[in-house]
Amino acid sequence: MILAWIDDLWNGATTFVTGMRTTGRFLLENLRGEGGASSITRQYPEQPAETIGDRQRGHLHNDAARCIVCHACDRVCPVDCFKMEGERDENNKIHCSRFDIDLSKCIYCGLCVRACPTDSLSMTNAFELDPRRDGARFLFPRSSGQLDVRFEESDVERLQRLSRTPRTELSAEDRTWLDGRIDPTGPHLIGMYGLGYYSPEEKARVDAEREARKKAKDAATKAEAAAKAAAAKAAAAPASPPPASEGAPKT
Repeated sequence: MILAWIDDLWNGATTFVTGMRTTGRFLLENLRGEGGASSITRQYPEQPAETIGDRQRGHLHNDAARCIVCHACDRVCPVDCFKMEGERDENNKIHCSRFDIDLSKCIYCGLCVRACPTDSLSMTNAFELDPRRDGARFLFPRSSGQLDVRFEESDVERLQRLSRTPRTELSAEDRTWLDGRIDPTGPHLIGMYGLGYYSPEEKARVDAEREARKKAKDAATKAEAAAKAAAAKAAAAPASPPPASEGAPKT
């Protein structure tokens, strides 16, 4: 019992000395203005960060043109914050029609970025949550009833155009259209990165062009197979006997 009490005193004293020695070293570095301890706490937001580390996990951003809507990020996400849909274009490639990220749910774990096979998902190193990137807005507050509103490609372009225009300069029709899709007081902060759905006319066009390309490819494949079969048949045919030469002696 006494030995345990003495041991606790000894451990407490040595720990205290070690901590004070570390604190004293940092104090001297601060007074001299040298070493890593010379950094001070910045008073945010009056003194915003001047440099941001490369490993900073900012908000998620998706390059929709590279996204193949494979749902790898959706499957690995622990909070189910992704909603995505895609269509086939005229080249039979995936067109990312919808890619929404509910940043109100996101825990910034970065698992989706690691799972993405095309590297279309990334986490910016922005210190603050900026609703715009490269001049285009992609973060919008929305109400629960607005989460499943369908956006065609023309709607996405219109949304970007209206979001860059002051509300006082919008027409009554544009304000009504915008209010049906965006709610400044909405509880969901949605990152909208989809390219928009094809309109019925555009979808009919790309479907017809894709079908025409498929038929042309199938016809070319059949013609190539027929040519190969004919060449193989010609190579397998027995050679004709050489004609008898004139003036050969008769036996």
